[in-house]
Amino acid sequence: MRTELYYTVDRIRKDRAAVVGDAGDEVDVPRADLPADLVEGAVLRVPFDEEGALDWAAARVDKEETERRRSEAQRIIEELRRRDPGGDIEL
Repeated sequence: MRTELYYTVDRIRKDRAAVVGDAGDEVDVPRADLPADLVEGAVLRVPFDEEGALDWAAARVDKEETERRRSEAQRIIEELRRRDPGGDIEL
């Protein structure tokens, strides 16, 4: 059984943060329940509590995983740019 899940911060508003799990599920979490150093694009490691619910107050930013995913996204963008022949699109 898994002890934690990864969620990526999609957007932060004044008192709420929208986070997206690796399975594509989106959750709206009170900002006060999340780490103070939270930024959009950060990857959170969210553990389960004793009842099996996600424990947002115990969530932590995983800086290594955040950097790994950002690097992978940048690599994909660069690959797509290399394939783009440029110019107008013919329909």
